[in-house]
Amino acid sequence: MRKEFSQLKITTILTLFILMSCNNPVPEMGPVCKLPDQSLENYKMAGGEVDPDNPDAEPEECNVPEREKEANLVVSAQLHDFNPEQEAKMLQALERLEIVINSQEFKKRVLEHQYQGEYTFVDNEGLSNEEIYNKIMEGAETFDPVVDEELDLDITLYYRNNSTVGYTYPNTHKIWVNNKFFAGFTLGKVAANAMHEWTHKIGFGHDFKKTARRSYSVPYAVGTIVKELVDGM
Repeated sequence: MRKEFSQLKITTILTLFILMSCNNPVPEMGPVCKLPDQSLENYKMAGGEVDPDNPDAEPEECNVPEREKEANLVVSAQLHDFNPEQEAKMLQALERLEIVINSQEFKKRVLEHQYQGEYTFVDNEGLSNEEIYNKIMEGAETFDPVVDEELDLDITLYYRNNSTVGYTYPNTHKIWVNNKFFAGFTLGKVAANAMHEWTHKIGFGHDFKKTARRSYSVPYAVGTIVKELVDGM
């Protein structure tokens, strides 16, 4: 039986390792709102800011988008090589990812996405916007094509001083996220990167080089929608 995100089956594998401080910066959360069902203690542990003069005061709550009635996509994740602070940041981002992809606004923006005046995505595998939305909500990865309404992630944090934000392969749940960027990303950017990499697992690609059309591909465009919705909460 699937569970709500608050009871999400998260398996966190923390590997004991020593990194130079420049390779393991303290993760920044950016502005963090409090989710409606989130306890104040959990909010603080996740890096949420509180009024130093009144630390028990309720912080500003998130502007949670209205849920799409038929949407029921669950984010299921395993995390590897995250320290407690990094883990908290990733979980905050994934919790918000699950909220926005099940929202009416996410559906609306996917269905209304345009490229050169037409309702379409670049590199859409011959699918309409509606078919792309339905494919996302089915949660069926290409290498494990079971419609289970689960967005399955297996995320490993690493550090490389290069321009790669993250990467994956089409035949695995695994995603690798570069802490060089993760540490300074907002929650929206973290969620967008996870969503971007996952769309590769359901069959969507994009130009390797930065072309004018690449931002209209499914991974980039859907990632942008997620980023804007999460950071706009």
